[in-house]
Amino acid sequence: MAIHRSYHIALLLLAISVPALFGCGARSAATAPVSGTVTIQGKPQANLVVSFLPQADTTEAIGKASMGVTDADGKFTLQTIDVEPRTGALIGKHKVVIRARSEERAEDDPVAAPKATIALPDKAIDGSLEFEVPAEGTTNADFAF
Repeated sequence: MAIHRSYHIALLLLAISVPALFGCGARSAATAPVSGTVTIQGKPQANLVVSFLPQADTTEAIGKASMGVTDADGKFTLQTIDVEPRTGALIGKHKVVIRARSEERAEDDPVAAPKATIALPDKAIDGSLEFEVPAEGTTNADFAF
């Protein structure tokens, strides 16, 4: 009888401790809508991938990056990279990385990564750009090079 009782107590402690350690469900970090424009020497740039990488003090933000692709007018709208993507980015401070995207591939290697057709400055690709996403969102996440 004592073993049976100890077993039930152990199960009860396990049932209480697991949610305490890992949370009681998937919490969704707050996001806000983010859009903007990328220009180089005053000209809008198409086919650039704009990535926002959250810089949070908590592990909640890890893996919750956002990205968008510029259109012919250089405009982009961010969307979270997630199983269920949401429009926008996590609220708070982000590192920004901008890279060229092209459909053109090397003729001698059709499975190789596409060639970059736009020369971007180092600060666009090295993660030194930063942007603070406000709680109300923004349409002015603009980057001019």
